[in-house]
Amino acid sequence: MALKNYSIRLDEEEYERLRKFLSEYGDADLNIGYTIRSYISDLNKVLPNLKKSSLGIRNNLALWSAAFRQMGRAVDIGDIIKGGSIIEAIAREAKEEGKTKE
Repeated sequence: MALKNYSIRLDEEEYERLRKFLSEYGDADLNIGYTIRSYISDLNKVLPNLKKSSLGIRNNLALWSAAFRQMGRAVDIGDIIKGGSIIEAIAREAKEEGKTKE
């Protein structure tokens, strides 16, 4: 199967965050390409079902996007319930952010 080249514009800050995270697993550019292709493939599988919904495509995508963000927040809540201090987490994130800006 041939791959089609397609140019996509991404927010620079979001792209750099994604690139930094995916560079931990090898070549960041290859991983970004794979991730985007994977999500597009998954989206193509789901779109026929979303099309049947009365909410419409944009509303469905917004709904599921919000659900995924909430799942990320649930992980933070799980850390708090387990006894992880939110102040320690904020300090750790600030420390990591300080290292990347230097």
